Amino acid sequence: MKNVELTKAQRRSRNLKRSSIACFSVALALVFITYIFTLPEVQKSLQDLNAWFERIEYFIAQYDKLAAFGLITALFLFKSVLPVIPFSVLFISSGMVFSAPVAIAVNALGFALLVAIKFLWGKKYGGGKAHKILNKSEPLTKFMDFKGKGNKWMLVVLRFIPFVPVSTVSRAYGATEMKFFQFIVLSVLGFLPRLVLWSFIGTNIFNPFTVTFMAPFIILLIISGISLQILRVILD
Repeated sequence: MKNVELTKAQRRSRNLKRSSIACFSVALALVFITYIFTLPEVQKSLQDLNAWFERIEYFIAQYDKLAAFGLITALFLFKSVLPVIPFSVLFISSGMVFSAPVAIAVNALGFALLVAIKFLWGKKYGGGKAHKILNKSEPLTKFMDFKGKGNKWMLVVLRFIPFVPVSTVSRAYGATEMKFFQFIVLSVLGFLPRLVLWSFIGTNIFNPFTVTFMAPFIILLIISGISLQILRVILD
């Protein structure tokens, strides 16, 4: 039985390593593509497309900002109940309507509202099925401190890793004794790199053939690659 479990662990570690290498490889490819976009000859051939994107940007700039804020906030609240909208779509939408600093603030507020709802849900109804499964592992339960105040720095790491479900983690920590405000601050802190990068993608979405648009994708891929390596170490 031990050999079978060891084989599974080795296979999982190998897959995580391959996925991490794939992220770094795609990031490197995007660096090359970005360099191609900077060439004067290429920029000249893209003039018509750039002009088309500018017209769309001008059209969206006329949207009522208060109404857009209300709609985006409502979508975050909707996502807390039915998680059908990817975070990336919400973050990009804010960037399309607002300037980068405002978009980051709006997205941080929306994210904080969402995780707060899930945390309070876990506080009242428990951490859910995933939490029960995790609690079956004694070493993991002790490490995560699920029966105490919750491992606060592990919360930051889990928010940083792109592949860990946001709602599941929120409910699991809601079932601990962690303080509400501390949970919100640490959650936003861990998620902030992705939140900022997706916001910048949104603000530069109408200039897709530029370094400012491509750079966040490259950084996101690097973060994903690093996160997979972190997850590999944690699981090993």
